[in-house]
Amino acid sequence: MPAPNCALVLGPGGPAGAAWTAGLAHGLRGLGVDLAAADLVVGTSAGAIVGAALATGRDLALLADPASSGGAPPPRPDRRLLGEVFAVLGAGLPPEEARVRVGRIALGAADPDAEQALVTTRRRLIGTDDWPAGRRLLVPAVTAETGESVVFDRDSGVPLATAVAASSAFPGAAPPVAVGGLHYVDGALRSGANLDLAAGARTVVLLDPMARQDPGPQAASVTGAQTVVTLFPDEAAAAVFGPDPTDPSAWAPAFRAGRQQAAAARGQLAGVWSAGTA
Repeated sequence: MPAPNCALVLGPGGPAGAAWTAGLAHGLRGLGVDLAAADLVVGTSAGAIVGAALATGRDLALLADPASSGGAPPPRPDRRLLGEVFAVLGAGLPPEEARVRVGRIALGAADPDAEQALVTTRRRLIGTDDWPAGRRLLVPAVTAETGESVVFDRDSGVPLATAVAASSAFPGAAPPVAVGGLHYVDGALRSGANLDLAAGARTVVLLDPMARQDPGPQAASVTGAQTVVTLFPDEAAAAVFGPDPTDPSAWAPAFRAGRQQAAAARGQLAGVWSAGTA
């Protein structure tokens, strides 16, 4: 497959991160900048939700406030499990060993009913189980049993909502998702926003809800791209996120904050996005 001209990479960030990303993309679309025009979309965790919605043509206005759609509210995170996970991730272990240990924690909290509710919620957000046919969408996750990474795409034989649920199943905040006899957890455990999956693209636009500053040349060196533009929450949006990125109540205000940031983001993308998608 030829290398993509322009790649869109959407990083993790919990409910607030998903909402901010969706709001920013929605605002940009209203200003004539359609991020869905990318040749390649890489969506991880929260970014998988928005990436799937974008790539399949979903009206992002429908993501402004999921609570108003009548769906069941997401479960509150298990603080004890989250504490165990972050203790492992902060212990300085080799990444492979850390993923295996986090996978064990996740498997101990497997719950088929909660898993089905998670997949249903993701399907409601993205509006379909069908992968987009017109562009390439990559959704990374991590195998809980082995710590190995996997990248789901339309050739994986996995329904889109299931892949998105797996990529956004951070242990303690969501149950692991079963696919083909194995269980999968959050794709951010593979490598954050998984910028490496955009390698070969000439232009990369990274929406990183967890960033508070531009990584600059470092991001370009990861992908080998000629141009990398990183968009991250401005001060107003970061304030809306609050101290807990797993708090679902931050969704609606974070969406509004992302939409309000779109005008400034359009300026950052001037000449870059049109050149990358030409």
